[in-house]
Amino acid sequence: MVFANYTRKSVYSDKSDSTKNQARMSREYADLHFPGQVDSFLIYEDEAYTGSNTNRPDLKRLISDIKSGIIDVLIVYQIDRLSRNIRDFSNIYDVMAEHNVQFVSVKENIDTSTPIGRAMMFIIVVFAQMELDTTSNRIADNMTGLAKNGWWVGGNPPISYKRVQCISETGKKHVIIEPIPEEASYIEWIYDVFLSQKQSLQKLETQFKRNEIYTKNGKFFSVSQLRQILTMPYCVEATPEIYDFYKNKGCMMDINSPREKWDGKYGVMIYGRTTEKNKKHQLNPPEKWLVCIGRHKPYIKAEKWLRVQEQFTHNVFDKSMKYDVPLLKGVLRCSCGRLMSVSRKKKNKGISSWYYCPRRVRQGIEYCDRSQIKIDLLDEKVIDIFRDIEHDPSLINKYLNRQANGVKHIDIKSLNRQYLNIETKIKQLAENLATVPDSPAVKYIVAEMERLDSSLADISHQIATAQAAERFSKQEELDTNKKQEIILNLLHNFDGFTPSERNRIARSVIKDCVWDGNELFVTL
Repeated sequence: MVFANYTRKSVYSDKSDSTKNQARMSREYADLHFPGQVDSFLIYEDEAYTGSNTNRPDLKRLISDIKSGIIDVLIVYQIDRLSRNIRDFSNIYDVMAEHNVQFVSVKENIDTSTPIGRAMMFIIVVFAQMELDTTSNRIADNMTGLAKNGWWVGGNPPISYKRVQCISETGKKHVIIEPIPEEASYIEWIYDVFLSQKQSLQKLETQFKRNEIYTKNGKFFSVSQLRQILTMPYCVEATPEIYDFYKNKGCMMDINSPREKWDGKYGVMIYGRTTEKNKKHQLNPPEKWLVCIGRHKPYIKAEKWLRVQEQFTHNVFDKSMKYDVPLLKGVLRCSCGRLMSVSRKKKNKGISSWYYCPRRVRQGIEYCDRSQIKIDLLDEKVIDIFRDIEHDPSLINKYLNRQANGVKHIDIKSLNRQYLNIETKIKQLAENLATVPDSPAVKYIVAEMERLDSSLADISHQIATAQAAERFSKQEELDTNKKQEIILNLLHNFDGFTPSERNRIARSVIKDCVWDGNELFVTL
């Protein structure tokens, strides 16, 4: 049997056992409770990763190997090493159950083959998440208290500000933010340009690129950076009008900072505006924002800042579909890597529709020289491919991206013979060791046994991988047959589907679709 051992140690704590100790105790448990059954013991290790999410490299590798059918038993030292989140743990356990992987926890010693064992397992995860949530809430309450007092608690300072340490009234060290004069002037100039031009952020981005206007890091501005700058709350005066703006958005207003205290002397402080998810900051809904008065100096007048926010509402456009969805929308890529967009041009006799590369439009021909192409031309090329497959189903293999291609065939029978031969050699060496326990040759015999044991583990993993590849190949055949059915159904009932339905069907079948200006490359 192939055993997998997952170990994790959080960066936030040094109280738990090291990953090496977890692996050692897990191996001892496996040898004791599964005597003679441990053919291979694979270790997956995530050092300095939290258990509150699944964004861990070796956990992802473990789940991938489970889905490939390589693993028979997953053993962990403690359940919360795998996850402290109930939903994540349930999803991982469902994957294990689907692929008949037995789960073992050393410390809790739970038998998941019984209903009471599975129930106890989830109860332990509930308590692990409760402990994590309690710690998180304690930290959040402390941060909220600091924010209400105007201190900076958000890590890196906002654009145009720097962090400055200071001593509070109680003698404790805290951090405030302070404007950087030259950067503040630059940001205010961007506000003035946006108001004077009265154009969208995308057009402002294009204008800045053409005029070679850069960020402080010497790079071109992006739409997201410009939006972040023009909606940044910290730089604006905390006036009654700003108080009303955020209250009308549904934000939580600090009761210790009533409207009459918003006199414009200090800037706005917001806590909970963003959340870090998968190492990226995402904007929370306004009802989760706590809005307070900060201790820092603002440099944008309230009237100007509100005019910018109002201009954003004027630039909102109707995103409802006015035209039919093209077949390849959302799947067609330019050879530069960008998803191609759709444009419509009115002509005397109707509408002309085109696929175009947004990188060329926004960044210029030096970044992408791909010209636009009529939608009908590319859509018909894909329909022709589907028709060819309808007439000769074997042609689908021409467009498949076989993951097994280029992989050397593994002879499982040969590996099994090697495995048995090595086992025989180890037994012979063990017998020799028993007859000469005090001989100087003992260390060489032991070293050879360790080398052979390592070879056994390697061959065991190769056998498991080869068996998984066979199962994957069979599944690939089933997937190919399914794609043929979908293609035939689309062609036979083409007029019965709406354009949106045709697009959805095409996207379910096509993995990659790339236009290089001369040829369309399609992978199913």
